[in-house]
Amino acid sequence: MSLRKDYIERLIEEFAAALSRIIKARREKKLADAQNLIQETALSTLGMEYAALLMADPVSTAKLLGAPTRVKVLARLVAEDGELIAEQGDTATATARFQYALALYDEVQALGLAPDGDDTATIARMHAWLAEPHSR
Repeated sequence: MSLRKDYIERLIEEFAAALSRIIKARREKKLADAQNLIQETALSTLGMEYAALLMADPVSTAKLLGAPTRVKVLARLVAEDGELIAEQGDTATATARFQYALALYDEVQALGLAPDGDDTATIARMHAWLAEPHSR
């Protein structure tokens, strides 16, 4: 059990550091850098290419990832990707990313992991964005 706990703690630490870099790049309007960081983070923390993870429906992807913590990491990466895409004006793709991320968060909860404060804030931002009228 200790090995699994160490793995999860390391995954969370790596992801937190990467997420900080992604958010910083987005705030600095270095959108290409932020996009590259999302892809690098998926590969380094989840062991798969970001695009490959988005090929299947959210339920299948969650099953592939297995652990709720890994699904949560992907949900947040997809949410960040949606925000980047929204900032670039592609509302249709941003909408699709937000819907995918929300479905992943649903899977996280179905797997027994409750959202933390950051998750709740991210989920609220996505719901608010989806509720606004956008040219789609």
